[in-house]
Amino acid sequence: MTDTPNVTSPREVMALFKDYGLQPHKRLGQNFLIDGNTARKITAALEAAAGDAVIEVGPGAGALTVLLARSGVDLLALEVDRGLVAMLNNILHPWPKARVINQDALKTDWSKLNGTYFKSAGSVKLISNLPYIISGPFMYSLFEEAFPFDTAVLMLQKEVAHRLVADPGDSNYGALSVLSGYYTHGKVLFNVSKNVFWPRPKVGSAVLKLQPRPRSLSAGEEDLFWQIVQGVFQQRRKTIHNNLGRLFPHLQDSLNGLLEAAFIEPLDRPEHLSVDQFAKLAKIAYNYKRKLS
Repeated sequence: MTDTPNVTSPREVMALFKDYGLQPHKRLGQNFLIDGNTARKITAALEAAAGDAVIEVGPGAGALTVLLARSGVDLLALEVDRGLVAMLNNILHPWPKARVINQDALKTDWSKLNGTYFKSAGSVKLISNLPYIISGPFMYSLFEEAFPFDTAVLMLQKEVAHRLVADPGDSNYGALSVLSGYYTHGKVLFNVSKNVFWPRPKVGSAVLKLQPRPRSLSAGEEDLFWQIVQGVFQQRRKTIHNNLGRLFPHLQDSLNGLLEAAFIEPLDRPEHLSVDQFAKLAKIAYNYKRKLS
């Protein structure tokens, strides 16, 4: 559409913000993508076709939003800034299948949202230029709902993106890495320069693609998996034996046997255990606890 503003032009975005009486809010972590090439690479990575259901978190000035709307996807964008919601819905007027709602992603029930807005609730794609200040809690919220998306393409702070796909032994490897590896297959696609944002952030970014991984644990086993993973990484320098003894003192006398059954050395530290080792340990410990009860 010839009358649609170019939301990847710094000059046009700043003019739009002036017209709507808006400005970037530091407290919301707003750094707006203003580079067309980067926006096209990100949306292409999502591999969304016309008619696909897509949720965007934090559309900002609309760099990804307008591209997706033009592609014909069924788009729902979540934005906490009411001023941006009004501006974007005006810009998106030519594309009735694209809409922006005022909603906090950190307070969203994803499965419920998918079912409310989309007929194909089980095959929704997720895309986001994620505000850095919410990236950790946001990712935990996805894993708490067992990653209810067909695929996700996320631009994150570079450090967080690499943490999500870190391998055992890597300095970035932690609880978030293990949870990400249990629920998803992840890959960092490319890094993004600080210079393609307004305002310019202080840290670099990276684009990450996540796709669901088949789950191997029952609901009860997964609850224990979370307890173990989050608990042992609170004191990551302690051995796995000492960590588990602290978390589950009633199992102290059985720990060596449980670890041996999971093929884990008692003196191993949490950062050296694989996702599958954590999952196996949770399964064995859960079934052992059930026998005791």
